[in-house]
Amino acid sequence: MDRMDLAQFAEPGLYLVTPAGETIVLTRRLIEERARALLNNPDTLPPEVRAAADYQPCDICPERETAEICHAILTTLPFFDDIDRFMSYDRVTAVFREEAKGMLLIRETSMQEALQHVSILSLTHYCEVGRKYYAFFEGVNPLMPQVQIAAAVFRNMYLACEGDLTILDDTLQTMQAELMQTARCQVKRLQLISNGDAFLNAFVATESTTELMLMEVRDRLTGLTEGTALSPDR
Repeated sequence: MDRMDLAQFAEPGLYLVTPAGETIVLTRRLIEERARALLNNPDTLPPEVRAAADYQPCDICPERETAEICHAILTTLPFFDDIDRFMSYDRVTAVFREEAKGMLLIRETSMQEALQHVSILSLTHYCEVGRKYYAFFEGVNPLMPQVQIAAAVFRNMYLACEGDLTILDDTLQTMQAELMQTARCQVKRLQLISNGDAFLNAFVATESTTELMLMEVRDRLTGLTEGTALSPDR
């Protein structure tokens, strides 16, 4: 990394640097640009894929009857040509900048683990159902350990619910059910489209990680209810 030009990572988002020195850019701006181009090109996918039952928006999607495409897939579909060349276990250097001029986080990891950022973004920012939970993931980045992610999510939920544990419990139950359903739908959708396994395994891993993370949040809520948990800001 000491020979890498860090100036190339100025924009918020994720960058994947391969051992050969190739950089795959997954910034918010580029995702938005490619998503708009994709929506303007109806020939991106063959008709049989578009007609498949697993390709349709989820049953709980509020735009199921009107949406031209599942918006959650827009974070991945434009990047298949870049990502499908790699296997999920291939090593990359993941570089993440949360916001402009923010801290730069760097970690060597697998392609699958690095792409979990994209899958979380897909499920909490682009998905119409998951979007209402996006604020709970503020401060979460793909290079954080699972326990830290759970702590950040719990803290955000606690503040959003103004410390009301009953409301927090109800919100957690609904969020868990809905995020797990949309994650499973996304996995089925990717199985129709992707030729590689990196994106697919990233979503499978995100489904498992989300379930484990929400169990950790549940444990924190139970501990707080019983008076045995750490304070919500830890």
